[in-house]
Amino acid sequence: MPGFFDPGHGFLSSLDEMTVMLVAIVLFAVAGGLAEYFGDARGGTVVGTLVGYLVVLVYWAPPVFANEWHYALVAALPVVAVVYLYRDRRR
Repeated sequence: MPGFFDPGHGFLSSLDEMTVMLVAIVLFAVAGGLAEYFGDARGGTVVGTLVGYLVVLVYWAPPVFANEWHYALVAALPVVAVVYLYRDRRR
């Protein structure tokens, strides 16, 4: 992760960073939405999806995407918070 904090390396400054982040947000939002729909929205579903996504990203994705795994963590935090705060709102 040394490149993440290098000067001149902006947040989401390359296509691979944006791709990892966008896929993560969509994947986590769908997982959180399904968890809420099925009545199991405690944030754990999104965290489990995050772990699965990181495993797939690090072990099977091309290195250019695997090196940007930390953007999945950045994407998961607000989704976990929203799902956790939104839980059981349909009742």
